[in-house]
Amino acid sequence: MLVTKHHQPLATSHRLGITLIEVMMSTMVVSLGILGLASLIPLGTHLTNRGTLADRVAILGERALHEFMIRGGHNPSRWFIPGDTDPATPGPNEFSLSTARLPVRQPYMIDPMFFGGNYGTDVSRTKFPYPTQLAIGGTDTFYDTTSKAMQMWRISLNTTPGGTTALSLPQAKLGFQSEDDLAIERPSDGELPAFQTFFKRTGASTTGEFVKRQATGEYSWMVMLVPEAYDQSRVSYLPSSNKDLTSAELQLMQPPINIEDFSGAGRASMLGSTINDVATDEYTAHVLITHKRAGGIPQGAIPATINSSSSDELKTNERAVEVASFLSSGGYSTGEVQLQCKTNDREDAEERVLKLSNGDWICLAGRLPRTSGTTYPRGDNFPRGDVYQWYRVVMVDDVLDSTGSSTGTSGPTYTRQVSISGPDWPSGAYTPTHAIIVEGVVGVYSKRIRLESQSPWSP
Repeated sequence: MLVTKHHQPLATSHRLGITLIEVMMSTMVVSLGILGLASLIPLGTHLTNRGTLADRVAILGERALHEFMIRGGHNPSRWFIPGDTDPATPGPNEFSLSTARLPVRQPYMIDPMFFGGNYGTDVSRTKFPYPTQLAIGGTDTFYDTTSKAMQMWRISLNTTPGGTTALSLPQAKLGFQSEDDLAIERPSDGELPAFQTFFKRTGASTTGEFVKRQATGEYSWMVMLVPEAYDQSRVSYLPSSNKDLTSAELQLMQPPINIEDFSGAGRASMLGSTINDVATDEYTAHVLITHKRAGGIPQGAIPATINSSSSDELKTNERAVEVASFLSSGGYSTGEVQLQCKTNDREDAEERVLKLSNGDWICLAGRLPRTSGTTYPRGDNFPRGDVYQWYRVVMVDDVLDSTGSSTGTSGPTYTRQVSISGPDWPSGAYTPTHAIIVEGVVGVYSKRIRLESQSPWSP
């Protein structure tokens, strides 16, 4: 009998497709990849912009200083106080010698764009920085005595050496505004290339119609001049009545002397003999490169005091705050500074007065304090030793209220810890007392220069 065996094939599952869960997982993986790539686009754009900005600042700083010197900005005969009705008489910017005129040994801010056009020439505009009540103390206490503010003269340039006319706004832009950022227009037809725009002569024929390429003018600058340290070997000029000065005070005899009371009169002569002893034509020029500053310059008179009720523009453009603590690690390494302001509004502290971020710049300032009972050279009724040095912000902490909370609103004082990088602070016993913050400064180029003046100190 024939026996037949039937072999059953092994049961195998033949998949005719993929499951929904696999489709969803694949879609999620692809989506995450696309989102990851998309997130790199703004980061790449940000880093590219930072690189472009750093490159632009590195180029502009040196070129701006060359432009400044070529136009005679380092010649005191070109310095001019807008609104001064008697510029031929020695004012706050210079004093007379027997055969020449030499600047008073104090810092100056040369800022012609601050005065041109509709901005005005009110005497209140001749002080840098703005007066403020947002520093610690409640009144204008960003100074060390009751009559001498931690400020310097803000001046313009005249059109010709010794002239009585200040630069107009168009003239100031020629010397203090970059024309490298050319203006580009894009046609409505997206397939056509962009084209540059030109200034044109009014009513000119087609031939020779274009005068020059237009620039957006986003980058401009101002120049802070700070006298170099006074030669320590000349400390022997001190009269014997000053034998009680400490070594630290002797060290800080060197920096600039400030003789002005900023009363608006612009005249002070009681310290002429002292100035003659320490006059110099050696300065450090700090070129402050700003981005999109023109639209933020206020018009008209600057208020005598700026407080919490002032406009946001005045509270942010130029701020002077107190340095609560300062720790310098020396050299061009990082230091720490704690900034402090007085306001009852946390938003003011965070968004305006103490507003700082990585890459910003601050100027640390200090003055040799007046010690009661000590007799200083030629009297003790004036401050001296103004020191101004610029530092780059590398890191900022949260704003803390008076209780130390990063979210609290307990005033009236708010502080912010800031890490900075920059030059050595003078080695004397005194630390910076104040910091000056200028909105829009994206770079500072510093170099020692010699003023172009016919004086016994010129080479």
